Amino acid sequence: MFDLKYEHIHLVHTDPDAAVQFYKEALGADEVGRVERHGAIQVKLNCRGTLLIVRGIREGEAPMTAGTPPRMGVDHFGFWIGQGQYEDAKRHLEGMGVPIVQEGDLPHLRFLYFEGPDGVIIELMDPKK
Repeated sequence: MFDLKYEHIHLVHTDPDAAVQFYKEALGADEVGRVERHGAIQVKLNCRGTLLIVRGIREGEAPMTAGTPPRMGVDHFGFWIGQGQYEDAKRHLEGMGVPIVQEGDLPHLRFLYFEGPDGVIIELMDPKK
């Protein structure tokens, strides 16, 4: 098996400012960062130790229901795995017949997205350092 460490929830909203306000009021979240990325606001919230990333719809996007990226609401859940465990994690998922949706290799990590029940997308990240 492989190690997991919870990382974040990424949410796409038609009105990100209203969504941020909702998470502050409903869940006691604190805003810890705000940037514009690819033409849309992106806000990081600390929700009692859980990182929520809320962003708006980017130019040219037309969010669809779960299973069609980008998705409205929860986009994906992300987890760190133990460094160097990427191939083991991928083999484990493939052995279960789990669809791998996307893979990538960035300077600081390798990642893969896989599809869970009801079209929920989950990310595994293998740190390089």
